[in-house]
Amino acid sequence: MNLVWTWWAVPGTFAFVAAWCCAIVALRTNPRRTLNQHLSLILILEGVYMAGIAGLLFFFDNPTIVTTLATVGTAAMVALPFAYLSFLAVSLYTPLVAPFRSRVARVLLVLASTVAAIYVFANPHLFFSELYRPGWAPWNFRYTDFGQRWAQLLGIVYLFGLVAAVTVYIRARKGSVARNRAKWYAIAFGFRDVIVGIIQILHPILRPDPFWGDFVYNPGFAMVFSAYILLLAYAVLRFQLFKIDLKVKFALQQSTVGALVIGGFIVGSEVLETFVPVSGTVLNIFVAITILVVLRPIQGLALRMTNRLMRSVQNTPEYLDVRRLEVYRAALEGALQDGIVTDKERGILDQIRDDLGISPGAAFALEKELKQ
Repeated sequence: MNLVWTWWAVPGTFAFVAAWCCAIVALRTNPRRTLNQHLSLILILEGVYMAGIAGLLFFFDNPTIVTTLATVGTAAMVALPFAYLSFLAVSLYTPLVAPFRSRVARVLLVLASTVAAIYVFANPHLFFSELYRPGWAPWNFRYTDFGQRWAQLLGIVYLFGLVAAVTVYIRARKGSVARNRAKWYAIAFGFRDVIVGIIQILHPILRPDPFWGDFVYNPGFAMVFSAYILLLAYAVLRFQLFKIDLKVKFALQQSTVGALVIGGFIVGSEVLETFVPVSGTVLNIFVAITILVVLRPIQGLALRMTNRLMRSVQNTPEYLDVRRLEVYRAALEGALQDGIVTDKERGILDQIRDDLGISPGAAFALEKELKQ
């Protein structure tokens, strides 16, 4: 077994790693919460889906391994529609997803998801074609008509999730956690569904093209899902981790600096190599020294950009106090959704209140406000 490097596999592999990391964070944040459990399952399946159809399989030249990865990724794809409906049922309170909230519905969805995945393992040839050599990777595959139908079913369920999120956003009270969460769901779902929808509409035109067909439906597809996975995880965890916005802002600042430095190095090297008749090593050293000189202005630019994008996010005691109350408010709204706080929910709320450092008086006042 030989591993082969190809950058075409990077976006799908990144989506796989990002999805599993976000799933671990969700479980570690609150392992007893049903929402976090369903989110983790969705993220794990999404990651396996991307790894199996647009990621890890491109690194291997062994057709048996590639076929196995494609089968596992396809099994995750056919399981996703049912798992996704279960996730919507516990995360969005709207009549649209109410039929999937009962115990019987949840059991049937788990059963359907399991049976569908097993069916893929028993009959992988019904879902995707024989492997072929694309030129940019050792092996690739395409979905058959039957496999494409399942992909379209997943797309329909995705669109249903977008409609449900928009419905909750419209119906929820202004300033409520439910409305804010639905807004972020709509952003994540909308980003994914609009782009994927356009890609699917253009499938007959783009897919036959030797380059653009492979690019759009492999690394391009994975890039869209990478952004969607991060947005979805943020939409849920934003109301459970009170410092997450500060960490996102710091990550944006550092990634902006990294992108500008790497981009400047590549572009500068290419431009100088074109116009200056000296060796590549000398040019690279010159470009590196130039980047070191302008590094501080680049960091200042990144700081200004992130401050403009996330103006309200500041590492101050006042901001952290507001975020603590927002996180506790989210947990309290979830407990009060049916109008009753059970003893188990009360114990979880007390634990969250103590972890956040909120006084019993402030917690009581907030609960009294929400009950009115």
